[in-house]
Amino acid sequence: MTDMKKGCLLVCLSLFSLMAFSQTDVVEFLKAGKKDANTLFRAYLEPYAFALGDGLNNGWYNSAKTHKLFGFDLTVSVSAIQIPEESKTFDISKLSLEKMYVKSGGNITPTVAGEADSRPLLGVKDSPIEFNSPNGTGLDMVPVPMAQVGFGLLPHTDLIGRYVPEMKYDNEGDEMKVGFWGIGVKHNFMEWIPVLKALPFDASLFGSYSEVDAQSELNSLASSAIEFADDGNQLLKVNTQTTKFGLVVSKKFSILTVFGGIGQSTSKSNIDLIGKYTIVTKVNVGGQEFISRETLTDPVAIPFETSNISLDAGLRLKLAFFSLFGSINKAEYTSYNAGISLGMR
Repeated sequence: MTDMKKGCLLVCLSLFSLMAFSQTDVVEFLKAGKKDANTLFRAYLEPYAFALGDGLNNGWYNSAKTHKLFGFDLTVSVSAIQIPEESKTFDISKLSLEKMYVKSGGNITPTVAGEADSRPLLGVKDSPIEFNSPNGTGLDMVPVPMAQVGFGLLPHTDLIGRYVPEMKYDNEGDEMKVGFWGIGVKHNFMEWIPVLKALPFDASLFGSYSEVDAQSELNSLASSAIEFADDGNQLLKVNTQTTKFGLVVSKKFSILTVFGGIGQSTSKSNIDLIGKYTIVTKVNVGGQEFISRETLTDPVAIPFETSNISLDAGLRLKLAFFSLFGSINKAEYTSYNAGISLGMR
């Protein structure tokens, strides 16, 4: 595998790992039936779904100034999205569950971004099924690495591209696939207006669209309580689409550039659990054990949507043929971005 492919694979796996599904026993939620399972999955995974959307909308620019015709740059950056305290737990009693209830341990349970030493014991009405709510990863700072290329293909206009072809990875016998692409446009409208062109700063309109598709087999999650159909079709699928539109401004002071942006940031994510999953229930009656099985098909389909005003501010330091930059962004969550850019304007 070439170094470039390894780099692309690292980016893909980092994006997929935000769901953190294979690191938890969240599949236990299926014991509650389809409706309650979807409700619980939504509350549990929401912080990482929102963080992924914020991360994909970060790092598109570090200046409002555009390239000259045929100028270009290669940019590598990492965004770190901070999950706030209030998103590390959720209150099960507020979810309007139909079959699931708390037997003991209180109502507060961690989301995928939280972590707890003890968690509520959950039960299912009219059933002997009980289990502890899943723990989280304890990772409240979510990294999203990114690489992109920008070109000056039109007057005062940059076309920015992000692309990773579908990559495959063997995760302890479960095949993972991830692919990603994105496109952005930055246009310095001030250059067309003489009065604005004379002002001592740059300003550009910006727009972008990104999409990531990921899926993983789940064979390693089969347990004595939840059986998978013997057809190899148990999959976790994730699709996230993001858009960002707004205004970018910057001012250069020798080798230092101060930049900022304001706009609208949106993300839409869908998380689907595909396949057949059989819930195995053991009942002891008069000293004799009976086993019942209930099969759920494609039990989880959850949409997540966010739309926020996006604000960011940062600094770029120009050194010879490369630049170092860092910024802070506020959309759904607060995030931090840092990277390096190489190229010719």
